[in-house]
Amino acid sequence: MNGYWNILKHELFGLFISPATYISSFYFLTLLGIGFRFFIEGFARTDWILPPLSSLVIGLIFGAPALIPFLTMRSFSEERRLGTLETLMTAPIGSVALVLGKWSASLIFFVLISLLAFCFPLLLWFAFPDQAASLGFNTSEHWVGGFIFLIVFGASFSAVGIFASSLTKNQMVAGMLTFTLLTLYLAVMAFSFGEYRDLTTPKGVEEFIETCLGSLNQGLNKAQHFALGIIDLSTILHQLVLSFLFLSFATLKIERLKH
Repeated sequence: MNGYWNILKHELFGLFISPATYISSFYFLTLLGIGFRFFIEGFARTDWILPPLSSLVIGLIFGAPALIPFLTMRSFSEERRLGTLETLMTAPIGSVALVLGKWSASLIFFVLISLLAFCFPLLLWFAFPDQAASLGFNTSEHWVGGFIFLIVFGASFSAVGIFASSLTKNQMVAGMLTFTLLTLYLAVMAFSFGEYRDLTTPKGVEEFIETCLGSLNQGLNKAQHFALGIIDLSTILHQLVLSFLFLSFATLKIERLKH
């Protein structure tokens, strides 16, 4: 794909030098760290059924609407406002490469922030190894499953942000649209949490629709699998389909701007 690596490097550079990115990341990680501390302190008195490490993963997922917009809202909105998108589209760079480059940059930055958040349990592990072991922080399956869950949802969330940014010249509007879409997505996931049903062989229209929705309404239930190191391929596939869908919409929008 022509120009993909150039777009990726340019977008990563833009994210790393943007003050808004650092400010949002700082407050996001600070609030997440405070919440993680209080959760660990009160974990013994709760009836939380997932491993403690999964609370950090869930916190990152539900905190994504406050972070993803800052990573994606400038992607196309700022280019359109400044008039640089038209210049960029005259270069030998395909629309697919352009969209994928911007999406990859936001996803990479989200992964980096997630890695920084994973330093919280690591610090606890090194400072209090016995307590960390009792909380399951020495179980590799919890780390691998939780991180894969984060990556696949981060991919689809970033795709939603890129799509929203391609719709408008106003980056604040793009950010609010991303926030709204992701909040609605998470609200559906939270509303259906605990209503797990075996839909491997759907019976009737209702169960067929629920099967098609996949991780949209069963994402938190499937988090229990990932938290134990059980990789649910249907959830990964569904998130990849969502990513492909929103990136395709963004690509079509950019193609329309060319003509």
